[in-house]
Amino acid sequence: MHRKHFATLITLIATLTAFCVPAHAQMAFEGMDGYGMQGMPPYGMDGYSLPGTSSSTGMPSAEALSAQSLAGIDTNQGFDHMSPQEAAYRRAVVDNCVAFHKKMSSGRLQFGRHMESQYFNTRYWEPVYYNGSQFWKVKQGVSKSDALRDFIGAGGGKYKIDCAAAINLILLKSKLDTVGEGNFDRRLPTLMVRGWKTYTTSKDGNLEEYKTLEKWSGDEYSPGSPSGLRTGDYVYFKNHPMMEGTPEQGENAVYIGTDSWGRPVFFGLNIGMFRGTFNQYGILSSERGAIDPDSLKSMMR
Repeated sequence: MHRKHFATLITLIATLTAFCVPAHAQMAFEGMDGYGMQGMPPYGMDGYSLPGTSSSTGMPSAEALSAQSLAGIDTNQGFDHMSPQEAAYRRAVVDNCVAFHKKMSSGRLQFGRHMESQYFNTRYWEPVYYNGSQFWKVKQGVSKSDALRDFIGAGGGKYKIDCAAAINLILLKSKLDTVGEGNFDRRLPTLMVRGWKTYTTSKDGNLEEYKTLEKWSGDEYSPGSPSGLRTGDYVYFKNHPMMEGTPEQGENAVYIGTDSWGRPVFFGLNIGMFRGTFNQYGILSSERGAIDPDSLKSMMR
C-alpha cells in the first residue's frame, strides 16, 4: 500500500475508534499523564494488571495470577460503626474471593458466554428448568456448604460459568460462612442459581426469589467512583459500547479495599484481582450493591 494511503487509513481508524468510546469513558481518559487514572501505572505494567488469558479456558493465566496477592492491601474499608455480623460477612467475602482467585488458575474453571453452555459439578448440582430458563440447583440430600465449598475451592470440581453467577455464589458462600449452615439452610431450604437470579423454597412450598443483596444504588450506564465503597460491596464495570447486548457487556466485581497508595482494588471472574477504576475493556459504573445488615441478623435467629 502506498505510504500516503496507509497514513490516511490510520488516521481514519483512529478517528472512528474515538467515536466508539462512550462519552464518560472519554472524559475519564482526558488530562491523564503516562500513569493513567489516579496516578496508577497503566494496565499491563503492574502487579494488578489485567491478567493474560488462557485460550483454552478464557480464564486469567496462572502466570498472571501467581504474581498477585493481597499483600499491602487494606481490606477493612468502611468497617467503622459496623455490626460484628456485617464485618464478619465482609471479611468472608474477601476470603472467598482469594480462594476463588486460586481456583481461576487451577484449570477447573471456564467462562461460559451463554447460560445454556454452562455447567456445574454434577456431584453436587443438577440442572433444572423454571419458567423456561435453566438453573443449577443443589441436589436433594447434598449439603449446600459442601456444594458452595466445591465451587469456591481450587480443589473442587469443574465449572463453566458467567461472571454474575460467580459473584453471586461467592456472596452466598460468604453469608453461609457468617450465619452458619443451620441458619443458612433454614432461610434457603433449596438453592437454585442462574446468573444473579437466586431461588429458594418459601414456607408454603412454592419457589420464591431470594435477593442475595438487598441494597442497590446507581446504574450501569453512569460513571462511578470508589468513594464510599466498603470492603465486600458489589460493583459493575461497564464495557465498551460495541459489546452491548453480548455476554461481555460488563463485568460483575467486588470491591476488596485499597493498596498502600490508596488506589481501589477489585476482584472479578474474567479480570482477577486488579486496581483502578477502568481497564482496556470498561470503566467503573455507579451501580453498586450491598447486604442489609438487619436481613443478615434475621438469618441468625
